[in-house]
Order: sequence, then structure tokens, then C-alpha cells
Amino acid sequence: AAGRRGGVAAPVVAGLGRRLVARAVDTAVFAVVAVAAGVPLLGSALAHVQEKVERAQEAARLAGRHTQVWLVDSVTLGKFGALLGVLVLLGVVYEILPTSRTGQTFGKRLARIKVVDAAGSRPPRVGRSVARWLVRQVGVLLVLGLLSPLLDRRTRRAWHDRAARTRVVRA
Repeated sequence: AAGRRGGVAAPVVAGLGRRLVARAVDTAVFAVVAVAAGVPLLGSALAHVQEKVERAQEAARLAGRHTQVWLVDSVTLGKFGALLGVLVLLGVVYEILPTSRTGQTFGKRLARIKVVDAAGSRPPRVGRSVARWLVRQVGVLLVLGLLSPLLDRRTRRAWHDRAARTRVVRA
């Protein structure tokens, strides 16, 4: 239930179900764009590696001995860097900017929740939105970060909410 703060109803903390729905939608959108960018980059990187291997096999056959092939080179690193750049740009455009403007991504809008600063009810500024996004990425890598809202029964704040001094409330 909502409390009262200065005569105004305090925002209600978003439940885990709504947060999960929002994250699932946002992850699906992110995955579609990442795959659309990643498949061509991966395909060209694999074609490059295959060509290197075939050239090395031909050189080995002609020389009559094994030839060493480095699969990681400037081309494969460049493709990986391009994919990483696309993912970061997507994070900025899809998560950071909308969170700092309205407190909502597409998934949060569908789940009727929003991110606000911990002290009030306004969306976090860009710097806090960046911090929130970066800490969430680390939390995903550590897996335990995904479970962190379960540890805070009262406010359901995850690691990234604590780091950015934000909270997720019903919209």
C-alpha cells in the first residue's frame, strides 16, 4: 500500500512479477537487435577464419609440415569490437536514455513500472542511468546480481538500483 509523503501518496514499490515481465520484454527486444547485428558480423568473421585455415592447410600441404594459424587477428577483433560497439550503443539508446527521460523502457512501460531516484519520484539523471546500466551488466555476468531483488523484501532494490540510488515503482 502507498504511504503518504507531504500529503502526496508515495509511489508503490514494483513487485517482482512486474519487474520480471519488464526485463523479459526488454531482453527480447535487445536480443532481436543484437542478433540482427551479430549474425552478419559473426558470419563474416567465420568466413575470414575459414579462409585463413584453408590457406594454412594449402601451405602445410605444399611445405609438407604443419602450419600454425592464429584465429584471433585484427579482423576478428575488429568484428568483435564492432559488435560490442553496437551492443553498447543499443544499451544507450534503448535503456539509458529512456530511463533518464521517463524512467521507462518499452518493457517497463508495458509492465506499468518506472525507475525513479531513491529520494523522490523523478527519473534518474543520465549519470545515474549509466551507472545503473553498467552495474546491471556486471550483475548479469555474476548471475547473483539477477537475484539481488529477492534479498531486499521491502523495497526490492537490486544491486544496480543501490549503485545508482534508484528504485522501481508502479507507474
